[in-house]
Amino acid sequence: MSYIERRRGYGGTIRRARKVQARRSDHAKAIDRCLKAPKAKDVDQWLSAPNRFDLPNVDTNKPKKENG
Repeated sequence: MSYIERRRGYGGTIRRARKVQARRSDHAKAIDRCLKAPKAKDVDQWLSAPNRFDLPNVDTNKPKKENG
């Protein structure tokens, strides 16, 4: 556990959210990428229901570069 996680009570970090996302099934991640969900207010909200919210840079598709 990192210093930041200890200071924040082990919750609410992007690192933890990415670990949770990595442990989700491929099926859950594929459905999540296809659906448009509201953005979570913070990491804790996303951690409480990752299938109901999107968290930028964790479970959203990266924007495609436009040629031009």
